[in-house]
Amino acid sequence: MNERRVRVSRQLYTRSEPLRRPVKSRVPRPAPNLWQRRLMLLAVVILAAGFGVWKLFSVSQVVVHAPGRVGEIQSEAMKLLKSSWRQGNLLTLNEEDLESQLSTTDPILKSVQVRRQFMHGVVLSATLKQPSMGWASDNQRYLLDKDGTAIGALPAGSTLPVVDDGSNLPVKLGQQVVSGRFVDFVTGLGAGLSPLELGVTGLDVKDTTLDLTVTTNKGYQLLMDTSRPLADELADLKAVEGVLAAQKKAPAQYIDLRVAGKAYYQ
Repeated sequence: MNERRVRVSRQLYTRSEPLRRPVKSRVPRPAPNLWQRRLMLLAVVILAAGFGVWKLFSVSQVVVHAPGRVGEIQSEAMKLLKSSWRQGNLLTLNEEDLESQLSTTDPILKSVQVRRQFMHGVVLSATLKQPSMGWASDNQRYLLDKDGTAIGALPAGSTLPVVDDGSNLPVKLGQQVVSGRFVDFVTGLGAGLSPLELGVTGLDVKDTTLDLTVTTNKGYQLLMDTSRPLADELADLKAVEGVLAAQKKAPAQYIDLRVAGKAYYQ
C-alpha cells in the first residue's frame, strides 16, 4: 500500500491596517439666544465706557503754587501719582495721602494742600520752611529751619550762623534738632552784638542748648543762657562793657551772662 503525504498549508493572519479609534461625534453648541447676546453686548459697552471714564479723569498735569522750588515739587508729585493706579486718577485720588507723602519726601515743605482740578489736573498749594542757621554735628553740617528742623545739608559758602554741637549727636533730615526759640536767639546775636563792636567767630553748645558759648572777634567768649531773653543779656553785656571801659580793663577769657542782673568776667 502506497502512503501519500499531504502538505497542509498554514495560513498566516497579519494586520494590514492599524486599528482606528472610534471617532466621537461632536455635539454642536447651541448658539446664544437673543438675551445672552444682549448681555454680552452690554458687558462690552460697560467695560468700554468704564475704561473711557477712567482715562478721562487720569491725572496728567500738576500745578504748583509755592514761593520757590516749583519744579522740584511738581516732579516729586508726578512721581508719587504715577507710582499708584489709585492716586493717578481723580476719581480715586486721596488728597490726605498725597499731602503726607509729599511732606515725608521733601523735608523743605512746611505745609501742602492738594485739590482736584477736573478733568486731568491736581493743584498743590505749598509753603516752604525758612533756612535760618547751620548745625554741625558728627562731622556733618546741616541746614536748620526757623523752627529748628533739619531740612538739608548746609550749602557751601553759606553765610548763616553755624552752631557746633560738642555732643556730636546724629541728626536725621526732618528731625527737630533745636527749639524755635534757640534759633531766634542765635540768629539775633549778630545784629545785637554789632552796636558793641563785637563780631561772632564761633558758636558752641555742649550737653544742652540752654548754654551757648559765643567766641568773639576780640578774643574772649560770652557764656549765654538761651532760655533768657536775648535783649536782657545784651543789656547786661553793655553794662559790663561800660564798667570795664571805665576801669580800662578788658576780659581775658570770658564774660558770663547766664545769671540775670549779674555778670562775671575773667
